[in-house]
Amino acid sequence: MPRLKLALKDNQRFLIRSFSIIVLGLFINQLLQTVGSIILARVLDDPGKFGEVNLLLQVFGMVTLFLNVGFTSSLVYTFSTQAKEAIQSKLRLALLGSVFFAVVLSLLLTILAPILSNAYKLPELKGALIMSSVMLVFNSIINIGVSSFSGSRDFKTQAFFMVVSTIFSTSGTLLGVLWPLGSNSVLWGVSFWMGVGAILAAAYICWKVEKEHHPVWWGPISLKELKEMMKYGVPLWAGTIAKAFQQPFMLMMIGSSSVIAVGYLTNAIRITGFIGIVTWAFMIVTFPFVAESSRDLAESKRRGTLCIRYNNLILYPLTLIICLYPNQINGFLFGNSYTSSDSAVYIRLLALGVLFSSVGRLGGNILAGIGKTKANFWVMVVAGIFVVAIVPFIVTYNPVWSVWVYTGGWAFSALSMIWFFYLEGFPLNWWKAYGEPLIPTLVMGVFMVVSGFTGPFMTSFLIIAVASLLVLTLLVEMNTLKTPNFRSFRGKS
Repeated sequence: MPRLKLALKDNQRFLIRSFSIIVLGLFINQLLQTVGSIILARVLDDPGKFGEVNLLLQVFGMVTLFLNVGFTSSLVYTFSTQAKEAIQSKLRLALLGSVFFAVVLSLLLTILAPILSNAYKLPELKGALIMSSVMLVFNSIINIGVSSFSGSRDFKTQAFFMVVSTIFSTSGTLLGVLWPLGSNSVLWGVSFWMGVGAILAAAYICWKVEKEHHPVWWGPISLKELKEMMKYGVPLWAGTIAKAFQQPFMLMMIGSSSVIAVGYLTNAIRITGFIGIVTWAFMIVTFPFVAESSRDLAESKRRGTLCIRYNNLILYPLTLIICLYPNQINGFLFGNSYTSSDSAVYIRLLALGVLFSSVGRLGGNILAGIGKTKANFWVMVVAGIFVVAIVPFIVTYNPVWSVWVYTGGWAFSALSMIWFFYLEGFPLNWWKAYGEPLIPTLVMGVFMVVSGFTGPFMTSFLIIAVASLLVLTLLVEMNTLKTPNFRSFRGKS
């Protein structure tokens, strides 16, 4: 029994340490993107132009979701379970397959560029998208390189890669605005400089992969192995598309009627992205963390529950704060000219969307860690089907309705994810995962709501609210560790 207790503490330390590294990288990423958007908004000082640039970024973001065809997920799983095989053959095959599909996708984007340009009535969008298509190949290489370090649980290097890539892409966006190509073609400039950034990032990451992993770059090409990798990875790839395409799709639909609304929503995405990095960090850590114990389902359940619990201890209070003070945060970051009567609704709905989506996203990675991948796909389809089926028909009437549909889809997908855990015979400890972490946030929320009625004492009540959150979080965690049920949950008899 003492050995189990020690192993538990080691797992706990590993999870917190790995999460801290990844969340720091993601926070820097989000901070760089937000600072880039702030500079962009203030340099342009034009909601229309600001919306056009963000529309280009959203279209390109949508296309990049289709990269890699599951080879990244398969590579992470192989590095987590069979590292030697990954170095000898799987990394090479994953890179080859990813680059092939990236070339196909870039050709498809080139063909669709004139159609999209006409649809949005932006002539310069055509050339910008054609230039952007070159980036797809290099982004595909970047993704494979990052996945190799994720699978080997070298999260420090992975986080550094993400920051490097973001620095190059954000710098490219700003350079495109400051030094546009041709006759003041801002969109062309953004595409060109982002492409240069992608090439530099890919070259650096490939050098780092060679230095650290020493993979076998040349060797036989096995179609059978490629098919096996795709068999595992495609459901996860499809699930990633299903869970990530809603925002760019919604913005692309809204952009057909109002580029100004695209700018407002982009700002809301930047704000809520800061709480989204919590779940994103746990997703990165959870997959190899659970996969490592996939042969022991009881231990995998414990690890999965622990990941969700810690995610919620952080995500709950951050979501509440954003929902209580949306316009204050928006005005401080982007300026009052980018704050409309609907901006608070956008931010609140997107924040709730992040919260609901965390159920399916983390749950999908937990099940994928034990080799069950179908839930990752179908749960995300549930989330996206409402956006695809309803948003195109209501977007011209009111963009806010579209965001309501988006958030509702994620709420429904959260229920579906819990059902899938029972379907796979792998239910978690729901009270430990979702119930107990809510208690400190509810108490903090009461103090924050009351503070709005206290006039000059508002600051004091806000300090008390944050202090109560911290104290109660520690008390709940300490009390849980002492209870017999939690000791049983942790694997003790």
